[in-house]
Amino acid sequence: MWRSVGCILLLLATTGVALAEPSRFTCDAPRGKRVEPGASGKGGDVQWIDDDLDAVRPAVVIDGETFTVTWGTTVPAEGKGAKLTTYVFAAAHRTAASIFATRVDETTAEIFRFYFGSKSLYKLTSRLGDPSPDSKAMPLVATYLATCRAQ
Repeated sequence: MWRSVGCILLLLATTGVALAEPSRFTCDAPRGKRVEPGASGKGGDVQWIDDDLDAVRPAVVIDGETFTVTWGTTVPAEGKGAKLTTYVFAAAHRTAASIFATRVDETTAEIFRFYFGSKSLYKLTSRLGDPSPDSKAMPLVATYLATCRAQ
């Protein structure tokens, strides 16, 4: 009888550990575009430019309401090493469909959102350029989408 109780306790303990494991995802190279001022430099003249993101391989880890995103080049550029940045959001907003968080500093605002159903990572970046006496200076806006798979 004690052996049965011990087996049940062991099963419960290992099940709890298995459920507590964070979800890990690796992503394909994202697709994306950025907005830049057009040739005329006027506020309404903008152009969408395809970004070359072939060397970027995002990764996502979700542990409860902790959302970790690693973004950057995983393939070293010629004469340079790989450059990865990991963002850890300890209190990300989680719904049944997705988890998302924002990062803001003096010059940049970014939104990272991971959709559970499609296993896709969305990144929206808005950055104000260097301070300029020209009040019509355009901010950079970029949007990226990466398809991910569970590790």
